[in-house]
Amino acid sequence: MLSLLSDTRGVVALKFALALPAVGLLTAGAMDLHAVSVQRGVFQSAAEIAALAGARELTLAVGDEVARERAKAFAQAQLADAFPDAQVTADVAPLGDARALNVTVSAKRPSFFGNLLPPGGWDVIASATAASVNRTPLCVIASGDTSNKKEQVIEIANDGVISAPGCLIHSNYDISAGKGRIDAGMVQAVTSARGSIVPAANLGAVPLDDPFRDARVRTDQACTSGQPKVTFEEGFHTIPAGVHCGGYRVRGSAEAALAAGEHYFLKGDLDVEDDARLTGRDVVLIFDRNSKSDFKGRARVDLEGRRTGPLTGFVLVTTRENDKDFKISSDHVDSLLGVIYVPAARLLIEGGKDIAKASDWTVVVAQSIELRGSPSLVINANYAGSEVAVPDGVGPRQGASRLVR
Repeated sequence: MLSLLSDTRGVVALKFALALPAVGLLTAGAMDLHAVSVQRGVFQSAAEIAALAGARELTLAVGDEVARERAKAFAQAQLADAFPDAQVTADVAPLGDARALNVTVSAKRPSFFGNLLPPGGWDVIASATAASVNRTPLCVIASGDTSNKKEQVIEIANDGVISAPGCLIHSNYDISAGKGRIDAGMVQAVTSARGSIVPAANLGAVPLDDPFRDARVRTDQACTSGQPKVTFEEGFHTIPAGVHCGGYRVRGSAEAALAAGEHYFLKGDLDVEDDARLTGRDVVLIFDRNSKSDFKGRARVDLEGRRTGPLTGFVLVTTRENDKDFKISSDHVDSLLGVIYVPAARLLIEGGKDIAKASDWTVVVAQSIELRGSPSLVINANYAGSEVAVPDGVGPRQGASRLVR
């Protein structure tokens, strides 16, 4: 009996058997925690990439919704295969003088312990915040009607040049530099970009809405039909602000000065040709659906946009039904200071010299923009140096994005 009681053989095995469940639980728990940590790391990487991508959109002159949707799309694309049920949220908030975009990625992960520990399973959450350092001004946009993409183009047919060193050139469809070139602060296209473009265009850009879609363009003033076009062939003439029915032709050696204010061209075009000259300070030219402008020959044109009123910052505007060609073929269109807003029309530039080079700044919003011959369209961005205020939708800053947390 005493020998039996003193026999300790099998005790180690018994202890091991008793400890084995605890060791198994600890091992399973460690593996569970490791899996959660790996998933959180994947979520963190996706959140950071998405926040940077969305914050880059904040550097453009676009709405916050575009930035939020771009960020969510980036995160979801990163997680689609491994974690298709992950929830992604994105919010934009002020951050000092800049704006920040926060992206949060979350998911419920089942626990090894049947969701008893922790209760309900693991909450896997990761977030990242990126800030827009500044905003790149949107100065050239081929926007148009998204149902007619073939017309939403920026095209250089020959060896012309578009120079916009301080701002963004965007097309909701294609960009083609032809045998010419495009130099800008940024260039982007929704579909494709071809030719000499510096810096290289960003493709797959988010389509941009018309930045001035809320601007009210009125051409409902009374106008007697059949009124003749007024023609000036010589001498100096002042054209008062107001409604111009039938249009104007300034030709020969005539010089016409537009008085400050809004000029409504209804049922008639504005033609400036030969050696004539057209000038205007604090003016905006507004064209109804049946009217257009044509600057040709050796005509000199020097226009500065409106400084007050609902169309502050605009220099040439059309209704959204106007699908005409607005032509510049003269080599002496030195200043077009302000926004050229022809959202359903084509801006057609021909000739062989600089256009708008003397302007402090210019913004072009058109259905399509086409250069023929060898002109150089100069889009300056010296917003601070101008007496003409920049309307909302464009801005005076260049930009990038960075993670802040």
